[in-house]
Amino acid sequence: MSSLVYSTNLEGSWDFHAQSKASDSAPDFPSFFKTIPPERVGLNGEYDHSGLAKRVEQTFRKQFQPHLIDKLCITQRGRVVILMGQISSQSLLDQMAELALTVMGATDVETFGVRLVELAEL
Repeated sequence: MSSLVYSTNLEGSWDFHAQSKASDSAPDFPSFFKTIPPERVGLNGEYDHSGLAKRVEQTFRKQFQPHLIDKLCITQRGRVVILMGQISSQSLLDQMAELALTVMGATDVETFGVRLVELAEL
C-alpha cells in the first residue's frame, strides 16, 4: 500500500509523491533504547524485569550450599538487590552482600529484611 506525501519545494509550490509502506520505517532511536539495561538482563541475555535478582540467586546457588539459602528471598528494585528471609550468621550475610555486588547491574544491597537465626532453627 502507498500513501501520498506532501512537501514543498524550493519555489514554494507543493510536491506530491507516493511513498510505499515498505519504505516506512521506525524512527532511528538512540542506542540506549536498543540495549537492555544491565539490571534487566535475564539468565540467557534476554530482557527480564527481574533479571538482576535471578542472576544473583543463580550466583548464590553456585557459591553456597542449598540449606544456607533455602529460606532467603532475593528481589530487586532497579539496580538494588533486596535480600529477605532467614540465614544463619552475620558473616554469611556479609559474604552474600559482597557477592551480590559483583553481579553485573547491582549497585547496592538491602538486607533490612534478613533475620539471623541459628542453623538448627532453619
